[in-house]
Amino acid sequence: MFFLKYILLFIVLPLFSVASSQVQSVSKMSVSKQSWFISVHCGYQMSGIKSEDFVSSNYTPLFSFSSGKWLSPWIGFQFGYKGFFFNYIGDDIKHHYKFFYGEAVINVNDALMPSRKNRNYALLLHAGPGYFYNYFYDRPNICANIGMQAAYRLAEQIQINLGIAAIIGWDIYQGDEDILPGITVGFGYYF
Repeated sequence: MFFLKYILLFIVLPLFSVASSQVQSVSKMSVSKQSWFISVHCGYQMSGIKSEDFVSSNYTPLFSFSSGKWLSPWIGFQFGYKGFFFNYIGDDIKHHYKFFYGEAVINVNDALMPSRKNRNYALLLHAGPGYFYNYFYDRPNICANIGMQAAYRLAEQIQINLGIAAIIGWDIYQGDEDILPGITVGFGYYF
């Protein structure tokens, strides 16, 4: 259980340490030249956030793919997909789903400090609605996706991201308000 809870921590922290030391030599990104992006993330998710939900059988792989556009240095939008299944402590079944979402993205650093010189790191907040289809229930649902990312630029067009996000909705798996939180690490490509 220790391994499952802390694997991303021991992998991600050294990556960010290396990334932080390398970004100082990378030039500032021009939003007007490179405003489109695609990103791929993988990590873990679980169903629920109560103390009884923190068991190893409740952790499942999480994959996320997104694409978007920066409209200015501090605001943009993205469309994405999350999946593929989650476990629930109430049964031993893999609950397969698909989740398509659209979100507003805010670069907090550029919004609060527009004249900052080092633009190689950013704290991004994102939120928006999405279409959740639960194959176990065989029905669609409208949910929200909300989260934040720490982004570090590794090269002019490549960045590494550490993200924490959650799908929040009604009747995803237990008949009332539900949450599917997850943590991911991934890469973004700007063009």
